[in-house]
Amino acid sequence: MTRSAHVLSRPSMLRRPLPQALMLALCTLAAAPAFAQDAAPDATTLDKIVVKGERAEGYSVRKTSAGTRFDLAPREIPQSVSIISHQRIEDQNLDDIIDVLGNTTGISSTQSDTERTEFYARGFYIDSYQFDGLPTQMVQNWSYGDSGLDLALYDRVEVVRGATGLLSGAGNPSASVNLIRKHADSAELTGSVSVNVGSWGRTRSTVDVTTPLNASGSVRARVIGSYLDTESQMDRYDQHKTLGYAVIDADLTPDTQLSVGYDYQQKRANGATWGGFPMLFSDGTSTGYDESFNPNPGWTYWDTTSKRAFATLEHGFASGWKFKVGATHDETKADDKLFYTAYNDWMTGASYFDKETGAGITPSAGFYNTERKVSAVDGFVDGPFQLFGREHQFMAGLSYNKREYSNKGDYQPDFFSDPIAPYLPLPNYLGWNGNFPEPEWRAMKLQSRGTITQKAGYAATRLSLADPLKLIIGARYTDWSLDGLEGAVVSRFSHKVTTPYAGLVFDLNDTYSTYASYTEIFQPQTLKNRAGSYLDPVDGKSYEVGVKGAWFDNRLNASLAVFRIEQDNVGQATTEPVQGSPNEFAYIAARGTVSRGFEFELNGELAPGWNATFGASRYVAKDINDADINTNLPQTTIKLFTSYTPQSLSALTVGGGANWQNGIYYPVPAYGRIEQGGYALVSAFVRYRISPAFSVQANLNNLLDKTYFSQINGYGAYGDGRNGGLTFTWSF
Repeated sequence: MTRSAHVLSRPSMLRRPLPQALMLALCTLAAAPAFAQDAAPDATTLDKIVVKGERAEGYSVRKTSAGTRFDLAPREIPQSVSIISHQRIEDQNLDDIIDVLGNTTGISSTQSDTERTEFYARGFYIDSYQFDGLPTQMVQNWSYGDSGLDLALYDRVEVVRGATGLLSGAGNPSASVNLIRKHADSAELTGSVSVNVGSWGRTRSTVDVTTPLNASGSVRARVIGSYLDTESQMDRYDQHKTLGYAVIDADLTPDTQLSVGYDYQQKRANGATWGGFPMLFSDGTSTGYDESFNPNPGWTYWDTTSKRAFATLEHGFASGWKFKVGATHDETKADDKLFYTAYNDWMTGASYFDKETGAGITPSAGFYNTERKVSAVDGFVDGPFQLFGREHQFMAGLSYNKREYSNKGDYQPDFFSDPIAPYLPLPNYLGWNGNFPEPEWRAMKLQSRGTITQKAGYAATRLSLADPLKLIIGARYTDWSLDGLEGAVVSRFSHKVTTPYAGLVFDLNDTYSTYASYTEIFQPQTLKNRAGSYLDPVDGKSYEVGVKGAWFDNRLNASLAVFRIEQDNVGQATTEPVQGSPNEFAYIAARGTVSRGFEFELNGELAPGWNATFGASRYVAKDINDADINTNLPQTTIKLFTSYTPQSLSALTVGGGANWQNGIYYPVPAYGRIEQGGYALVSAFVRYRISPAFSVQANLNNLLDKTYFSQINGYGAYGDGRNGGLTFTWSF
């Protein structure tokens, strides 16, 4: 970490043996392992500046506003919350959102191709994201590169699982992901330069510098730049990422802080896939391609560029009240030329690909330019108030979010306008080597465009019913509207929705608390009923009960949650036409998916120098017909990672972990199903600080070289085999 991560003064950790009862925490949360006694170093005091907000220490935070906007300790929040700190990001050498969420408790993912990764929690798709608490939605169907956003500019990631309608507005009852930016929090010149080299010709260079802009250090700037260049285990695929970030933080007064910043990210992916490789021959046997096979020619690419400007202003009053307002504007563009290999019947999955002759593959191609603009403003006040002789908290805010999108493209062949398809089936795909000509592209057509606007007001109060009993109740009122065009279909409609929030927390003692919560979220849909009216939004409801524990001044946190999620008003097709539109089938709103399960997490500092995270989750999600949904996602996952710095050798840090998931499958009615058995991915790392300014770190991933599918949706792709890298860091 850079020195700026340590500028806040605090005494070093004192001697504190863990209670013996902690031995059983991994199973029951009634305890956690006992550890050796540790001697404390002398307390030191570092230069101090005014910094508002919570800083991560090790793998956890003492307080967070995740889920409620109130600054609370994790065990005071009546929902499941995971913190992925900067220290953990550094230890695991996590580059992007894919890496972070892949190592987060209860989160699983699936790929559509090399550039589109979709994340899920508790069986539902995650589309709610926040940047420093400002809500937005990200969807991957057109892929603006969101899942590949670089983490170099973020201090930590906070994930709240379940419905999160109070703060995020529209979305699914899965989770909300909040990315917290790094800020200029040092009053003196400080920074770092790091170079990472690794497998497949990978190089990643990062520069991070913070400097005061005036003599007192009340105005500071931070600049971060990063460049990644790497090839892949897959032939003809390489990736290049460029990141630039600048932020100015100013203490206008001791109680007023202003932050203004801008970030730029560009990703260029050459040899990008659209779908994946064919998985089955016509006789139902596996095609048997290896990890290096690329189903695309060399001229394909998928490039994305995002630009974000943001500003926040925060003021604290002597009474303990504060207000905070934030605004952001981002523009994201994607430019891609893609190649697709059609090989099966989309209804039954029956393959046309003959294993003897190689016939049965019909190619197509697409050239797309897409653009998205998001403007958002969110402001709120919060603070304490007295009632009936007790102190309570209140929070209220207003939010505005407008998302504009435009998608243009040329798809060849266009079966609706070309009487003769320009592409004919390939005579033999068995010897595929990527040698296929790029088509003569035509003028692009508008595929879709639209504007989605959310205007909302929200409020919540945290009532102290008794010393050990706290009740959080709140609601969000959202005015949601869409003005869109999909092909030739115009969609104009709006919804006004109120989403409630309620959570009860009871402190059993100074260590343990138990809680129960009810939360909601809504997701608008463009389906119509028989009368031609749009269906009401899909309603997601989360019920959750659990117990939490915290040790060492909240540096170690644990939680065990049991949940049930219901998704209602899901559009179900009928055989009746929409009135006045005989070619459009009507839908009815029906009870949808029910997901239930449990999650356990232990995260933080087990002892001085010893950080760890352990998460286990299990869910079962059924649709209205009692059939499993999203069977290509694991229902059970276990994720473990730890790092240890011996007190007798503080220059050395070692660690590692493992991620395990149960078996998954993708149904193919013509043959049965495609299966991926359960597997574990093991990792390890070691870091040595050669001097106070220089360190070297080695990371090894998939240590056992497990071969596994990362995509099995009828088309296939492999996850990365054994790989590793070295990181050299100079700090000043």
